[in-house]
Amino acid sequence: MTIKEALYKSKELLKEVSSENYIESLLLMSHLLKVDLKSIFLMEEKDLDRRRESLFFDYVRRRMRGYPIPYITKRKSFMSLEFTIDEGVFIPRPETETLVEIAVAQACGKKLFLDIGCGSGVISISLLYYCKELCGVAVDVSEKAIEITRINAKKFGVEDRLTLYNLDFMDLKKESSFDFIISNPPYVASYRLKNLPYEPPVALDGGPDGFRIYPSLIKKSFEMLKTGGFILLEIDPPIANKVEKELKKYFKDVKILKDLSYLERYAYGRK
Repeated sequence: MTIKEALYKSKELLKEVSSENYIESLLLMSHLLKVDLKSIFLMEEKDLDRRRESLFFDYVRRRMRGYPIPYITKRKSFMSLEFTIDEGVFIPRPETETLVEIAVAQACGKKLFLDIGCGSGVISISLLYYCKELCGVAVDVSEKAIEITRINAKKFGVEDRLTLYNLDFMDLKKESSFDFIISNPPYVASYRLKNLPYEPPVALDGGPDGFRIYPSLIKKSFEMLKTGGFILLEIDPPIANKVEKELKKYFKDVKILKDLSYLERYAYGRK
């Protein structure tokens, strides 16, 4: 079977689980052959040996069961950087790229930030990569998340500017230390977790409506920010009003910002 034939068969099989069946087939083939996507088109008439053909369709079968592509390929593109991803760590979404872009517009020129619930480190590392003068602190309750963040920090050469803590953010004792605090916390309503069976619940579960973590997160962030510092949070659109009200208890200049789909996705406030 040629690469082209394998891609066609994969595309047809993946129609059942994804509207992006062709690009997903290409990503799986790229992972199999250890080449970039462009190179696949130059190789498509070449034959796959039996071992590679078997392995490729094993990937396809796993994807057909709903298994996420980044857990198969162990990588995820974010902010034009290719991050290492693994099971047990939240898979970054496109909406969070906009969160980082909003932060970068204000962050370059600042000194120190805190990333609460860092996951694979995509937020912290992107900030450090694009704002060379910044230093950061990233925390997560997941040991696996800290491990993957450390791998990614080394990959992009920012490990000397990023301090990692494997703990609950409520245990931090750095009062009035940070120029800004950024977080994409767990905000998936508990009843929706059944739709996300492969990702770690600790990174997703926001309680009955997704709001559970925000009151403590906002209060603690106020305590840890310098005067004039800002907080930037990703939120679930249905809880935008609740997050806005909570922010206004502590912060000024509170704003709810929209994502590229015009949904209320980000919350901002200044101390």
